[in-house]
Amino acid sequence: MNKKSLIILLLIFSLISLFGCKKNVEEPEPSNGNDDIPPVIVDEYAKEKGLLKDEANLCFQFFMETSNFKDGSLGYGMVRDRWPDNQYMASIASVGFMLASLPYGVENNLITRELAFERASKTMDTLIRMETYSGFFFHWLDMRTAERLGSCEVSIIDTALMLAGAIVAGEYFGGEVKEKMQVIYDRIDWSFYVNQDRNMFYMGYVPDRGGFSGAWDHISEQLIMYVMAAGSSTYPTDNTLYRTVKNIAMSNYRGRYRTKNYQTESFIYGGNGSLFQHQFSHAFIDFRNIVDHQGTNFFKNATEATKANYYFCKDEAYKYIGYQEAWGLSAGDHPFGYKAFGAPPAKNFSHNGTIMPYAALASVNYTPEYTFEAIRHFDTLEGLKGNYGYVDAYNLGPVDPTFFPQLAEVAPWFDNDVLGIDKGITLLMIANFESELIWNLFMQNPNIQRGLEVLGFVPATE
Repeated sequence: MNKKSLIILLLIFSLISLFGCKKNVEEPEPSNGNDDIPPVIVDEYAKEKGLLKDEANLCFQFFMETSNFKDGSLGYGMVRDRWPDNQYMASIASVGFMLASLPYGVENNLITRELAFERASKTMDTLIRMETYSGFFFHWLDMRTAERLGSCEVSIIDTALMLAGAIVAGEYFGGEVKEKMQVIYDRIDWSFYVNQDRNMFYMGYVPDRGGFSGAWDHISEQLIMYVMAAGSSTYPTDNTLYRTVKNIAMSNYRGRYRTKNYQTESFIYGGNGSLFQHQFSHAFIDFRNIVDHQGTNFFKNATEATKANYYFCKDEAYKYIGYQEAWGLSAGDHPFGYKAFGAPPAKNFSHNGTIMPYAALASVNYTPEYTFEAIRHFDTLEGLKGNYGYVDAYNLGPVDPTFFPQLAEVAPWFDNDVLGIDKGITLLMIANFESELIWNLFMQNPNIQRGLEVLGFVPATE
C-alpha cells in the first residue's frame, strides 16, 4: 500500500469514528408515546369542589321534587317555602329561585331542555293569572291554588327575586318563556311602592291591614330592586331612589371589623350583619367589574362583609363549639325559632352559636378558601345532610354549658327543614362559581343593562 492510499484509508476511518460518536451522543431515548401529554395539574380543592357540586345538584332536586308541577293545577310552579314542614306554604321568591335553577339543571344534564322549558313556560302562565297589586305579588301563597296565604304582605323584594329568576329563565329559553316573562315585568308599576315624601321604597304593603309600612332606608339584599325599576320598559324610575338610600348608607352604615387578630377594609353593612343581604342581589347582578356613581364596587363590598362574618366567628369560637371549625351567620332557623343572625360592625347584630351552611356556601365567589374550609367540616357532621343537601341550620352548643344552659340542654341541634330561598341562593352562587351561568344570563337582559346605566354603574377602571 502506497503512502497516498494509507492517508485516504485513515481519513475514512476517522470520519466513520466521528459520525459514530455523534450518533451515540445525540440519539434520543425511545419514545413512550406520551411526549405530547401535559403534566397532571392537581387541584388541591378537588374534594371541596366536588362537595359543592353535590350540594348544588341536591338543591336542584329540591326544586324539582317538592314544587307543584301537577298538570292542571291552579298552583302549577309554586315552590315550597320550606320542606318537609308547612307542606302547603309557597314562597314567591322561591318560585324565582326555581326558575333560575332550570338552566343549571339543563346544563348539568339533570333535566331535559324540553321538560325544563315546559316547566318554565307553565309557571309563567300561573304567574300571569295570579292576583297582584300594581304587578307586585303576595309573599306567601297556597301551593295548591297560588292564592294569598293568610294575611301576608304584598312584597316588593320577594317580587323582585321572583322576577330575577324569571329573567334568567327567559334569557336562557327564549321564545314564549321570554315573552311571558316580559308581560310579568312590564305590568309592575314600581312607583306604587315608593314613599314620595322620603323618596325611597316602602318595605311592606298589606292591603287590608293599614297599607304601607317601613322603608328600605339602608342597603342590603334589595339592590336588585333599583336596577329593575330603573330599567323597566313601562314604569321606569330615575336614579334618585338609589342615590337617596346610598347616601344614607354611606353616612350611617359604613365601617370595618377590627380586632386583635383580624381586620377588614371599610364596607357598607346591613342592619343586622346577616350574610344573605350580601348574596341575594349578587346571585343575579355581576358586580365584579362595575362601580356606581360614587365608585363603590359591591362585589368587593360583599367580600369584606363576608370576611367580617368569618372573622367574628373565629373570635367568638371560645364561646360556641360550632365556630371552632366553621362559620356562617345569616337568617334562618335556630333551636328556639327563626332569626336573622349576623356579625359586627352591623349595629343590631346578634348570634347564639347557630350556623347556616348556606351562608358560607353562597360566599364561594367572595372567599372560596373560607367556603372550602367550612364545607370540609360540614361533610363530617352526621345529621347535617338530608335528602336535599345540608339542612338549613345547626348548633353544636356552648363551649361552657353554664354560659348558655338552655342551649346546652338541646345541643347538638340540627334543623329538620330546608328553606327554598336558602337552597336557591346556594345553587345559584355555586353555578356562578363554576361557570358564571346565572350572571351571564341575567346581565345580557336589555332591561337590566338599561337599569344599571340609569343608576350610573360603569366599568371599573382598576
